[in-house]
Amino acid sequence: MPIIQIGRAKTTAPRSILIAVLFALAPPLSATKFHVDQRSGNASDANPGIEPAPWKTIARAAGAKELRPDDGVYIHSGVYRESIDILVSGTEGHPVTFTAAPNARVVIKGSEVVRGKWTRLSELPDTKEPFPGAYARVWKVQLGDEFFTDVRPVAVFMDKSRRWVSQVVINDNTALQRIGEDPLYPNQPYFRLATVGRGLPDMIQDSFFFDPASQTLYLKILGDPSWYNVEVGVRGYVLWARGVHDVVVRGLELRHNRTRGGQWPMALVSQCQRVRVEDCKFYQGDFSGLCFGSCTNCTVRNCELSYNGDSGFNMGESTDCLVEGCTLLFNNYRRFSYGWHAGGMKCIPSNRRCTVRGCEVAYNIASPGIWFDSGNVDIRILGNVCHHNGTAGICSEINEGGGIIADNLVYANQGRGIYLSGSQNTWIVHNTVAGNVSGIVCMPREGDWTLEDVTVLNNLFLQNTTVAENQNRGSELTLHMGCAEHGPYTRTNLSVHSDYNVYGNRTGTPTLRHSWNPDNTLEQWQKRFGEDTHSRLLPVPFEVRGMWFKLTSRSGLDCAGPLPAGLGWKPTAPQWVGSSILNWP
Repeated sequence: MPIIQIGRAKTTAPRSILIAVLFALAPPLSATKFHVDQRSGNASDANPGIEPAPWKTIARAAGAKELRPDDGVYIHSGVYRESIDILVSGTEGHPVTFTAAPNARVVIKGSEVVRGKWTRLSELPDTKEPFPGAYARVWKVQLGDEFFTDVRPVAVFMDKSRRWVSQVVINDNTALQRIGEDPLYPNQPYFRLATVGRGLPDMIQDSFFFDPASQTLYLKILGDPSWYNVEVGVRGYVLWARGVHDVVVRGLELRHNRTRGGQWPMALVSQCQRVRVEDCKFYQGDFSGLCFGSCTNCTVRNCELSYNGDSGFNMGESTDCLVEGCTLLFNNYRRFSYGWHAGGMKCIPSNRRCTVRGCEVAYNIASPGIWFDSGNVDIRILGNVCHHNGTAGICSEINEGGGIIADNLVYANQGRGIYLSGSQNTWIVHNTVAGNVSGIVCMPREGDWTLEDVTVLNNLFLQNTTVAENQNRGSELTLHMGCAEHGPYTRTNLSVHSDYNVYGNRTGTPTLRHSWNPDNTLEQWQKRFGEDTHSRLLPVPFEVRGMWFKLTSRSGLDCAGPLPAGLGWKPTAPQWVGSSILNWP
């Protein structure tokens, strides 16, 4: 290797190598702070973007060619009604950052305010009510063309010239019920969005109806709409990062949009690497709040993804991505069918080595909390709290690549606590499952979707039944054995196992099932199938009251069995059965 000498001495190294070494030894260039402040009197997108002369729009900053690695864009307080394309990238370890300025509240909206004149329908002389009081408290206004100017492509099945309204929000945070069939989600089996009413006579309290022929919007609310802030979702997306890398988005609040069909989110991170979304809020997306699509090593951390029309977060065809410390509450306000797509988070398809960790997922309406569906591989669902969701707390559906569901507190869900449907290669370990309609359910699906290589180990089951007259519905554990429901009990599924679990019902006898309905006591389960030989019955004191859970004693729960080497996850206290989360909140 040639020797490099710096100074007057000559060098035998090529000049290009010398220049590279000098750059490596030089201190890094200081990062530049750019500013967006629409409230500033001299704000303009023609400005250089420095604090005395800030840019006016976030969209200008998102595509700014002036940005370099380590630069930051500081966004000052205001409501920004715009669509934002992030087109710039940093380098690994040196991202470009878009962040709320210190103490600023930055709200980005895909909606516009209705400022027209409202007319009370029942006071118009030519109004004919189909029945007395049909139009009481119904108001109308004509929307201008500014509500239909989003030129982004709509779903392929839509007439691009057609105008529609799918979201109306009053006072910033109350979404109204749409009356009549939605043109993007016709009332057919695939889309599973049930129609509520057909027209004006069917309006109910806190609802809207839109007539596209006259561009007239009708509301039925208490009081004059001019007393409220009425906003209509108009833009198909609010934030879109496409094909970029090494970007941080921090501290922003996104609200409202008008989806263009399918599974279109309010914010989309698509074909990106090392993008981090932190400390942001995604509220009232018409369909979903935030989506990662075909991303690698991307993160969403400490975000709130709540009150969205279908789901809080979506992810598809992504690799090595992380969802951590997020809150996903009250999603699916439009009541999409959980048989299609809805819930706290719906991740479909083909995600690999992705992790959901330390999140609270709750109150998602008539839908699961965490849902991975179709072809996902090595998924980690770790240390989450899933409670008061509909249908399931955690769901893994037709995922041959499986993964680990561990250390979760899953309670008070209106269906199954943890549900494996036609999935394989999955470890369900060290979870506390309490007060659900059923506890852990692992069953095959129709067709070729079998249940194989599933292990249920070191879990704490607490009163997962629904009490009915003279019988209980649901069971603590359903694990498919492949035999006849009512005997003979000759199992054919030899790759599913359960052991070292504690069944801690305070009342009644805990039951385990080898198919959908037949019950076994623990003693029968052990004798017939040879499973749960180290498991035990134990009256464990706990409380589920209102929104909260409390394990009042861990006496006798230090009986967990060993986990295999190479599992890829270790409990903080391996001797204890159940989750390390003992109380919530």
